[in-house]
Parts: sequence; C-alpha cells; structure tokens
Amino acid sequence: MTSYVEIPLWRMLVAVLLVALGIGISRLEKLSLEKDLGFGAIRAAVQLVAIGYALKLLFAAEHPVAVFFVVVVMWVVAGWTSTRRITHGPSSRVLFPYAFTSIGVGAFVALVPVFAFVVPPRPWFDARYVIPIGGMMLSSAMNVVAQVFERLFASARSEEATLEQYLALGATPKQAFAPYVKAALRAALIPTINGLVTVGLVALPGMMTGQIVSGTAPEQAVRYQVVIMYQLVAVAAMSGLCATAFARKLVFTDDGRLRNGA
Repeated sequence: MTSYVEIPLWRMLVAVLLVALGIGISRLEKLSLEKDLGFGAIRAAVQLVAIGYALKLLFAAEHPVAVFFVVVVMWVVAGWTSTRRITHGPSSRVLFPYAFTSIGVGAFVALVPVFAFVVPPRPWFDARYVIPIGGMMLSSAMNVVAQVFERLFASARSEEATLEQYLALGATPKQAFAPYVKAALRAALIPTINGLVTVGLVALPGMMTGQIVSGTAPEQAVRYQVVIMYQLVAVAAMSGLCATAFARKLVFTDDGRLRNGA
C-alpha cells in the first residue's frame, strides 16, 4: 500500500483545465500568450514524462557513470540556457564557458559539503539524491548567472560614458565597475533572501511538500528543506560572484580599457 495519493491519468485532465484557464484569460485580455502557454504546457509534460522514465532506469541501474553523465548534461543545458536571453552582452557562444564555469563553481560549493557531511548518499552516487538536489542547485545557479550577466552588460552599455570618466580619472576597472557589481549581486540575492524570510509563512517549498505528501515525517522533511534553502544561499552568492568577475573581464580589456560595444 502506497503512502501517497496516486493520480490516474484521467484525473490529470483537471490540471489541464487549469492551463486552459490561463489561455482563456490571455485571449480575453488580448495578451497574445495563448501559443506560448499551450506549447509550454505540452513541452513541460513531455519533458517531465521523459525524465520520469529516464530516472526510473537510472535508479534501477545505479551506475556512477550514468549519474555523472546526467549531471553533466544538466550542467551543460543550464549553462547554455543562462546565456540565451542575454540581450546586451556578447553572444551565447562567447558567454557559455563563463556561464558554465560560474554555475559549476556555485553548485560545487553548495553540493560537496552537504553530500560529504550532512546528507551523505549511500552509495555516494545514489541518483535519488544526486540528481534532484544537484538539479535544484544547477537551476538556481543558472538563474543567478543569467540575471547577473544581463544586469551588468546592460549597465556597461547604458553607463558607458560614466565608466569612461571613472577610468580617465585613474580608477581601475574593478573600482569603476564596483557600484554595478554590488547592485547586480544584491539583485541576484534578493529572491533567495525573500525565500528565507517567507518560507513556511507564505508557502511550503516544493521539496518539503513532496516529501510530506509521499509519507516522510514532517520534521525530517523540514530538515531537508532547511538544508536546501541554505544551499541556495551559497549557490546564489558563489555563482553570482563568479559571474561578476567574468562579466568584468568581458567588459574591460586586459590593459584596463572599456571594450568597444561593451
């Protein structure tokens, strides 16, 4: 007997109606988002079904190479996605290695201590822990890196004259860019801080809710969620810091001049 409520496929139609409601509102208000909502809903379902079967095979195999491969694929996709919508900076091809590195550093700093000392998987490559928790960290780092890059490259373009003045007065690239770096890092950390101060008051986080629904003792679910929230702080801070350093490198030349078209 399962400790959770199973969802037959026919009941999923109720959830489909919720998407239909969003599409209806879009049409009523002439938002022109009907295709995006419909395509997004279908794509989400297909992707989740596919990953569900993939995880089933992965859990059954329990092979470190398979787990490592999945993590690397998630990492690459996160790096590529974080650069796709940067409208004010270099191309995705140029940004990808920097985004990939920033995301990896942030996720590494958050995952290694937890898997080593807090929630040590048995075996160490246990896909039930490595894939979901690793995915959460990579996803959070992806969003932070994208936000930092977009904000800093937009600032470099809109404040080009101000940056040139700072440099002409003898400021180093680090000094000239410091106010914009500070603003970008603050903006990247605000969603994480908001999550910390409102968790349990505004909403129960997804992981905690899923564990409780599946039968995990609430106190254990809470402990897992606290660990995840603290990991997200490290991810946002570390990946954001790396992204600012790389953005500065791309905005200024090695001899301290502002790059053309920055």
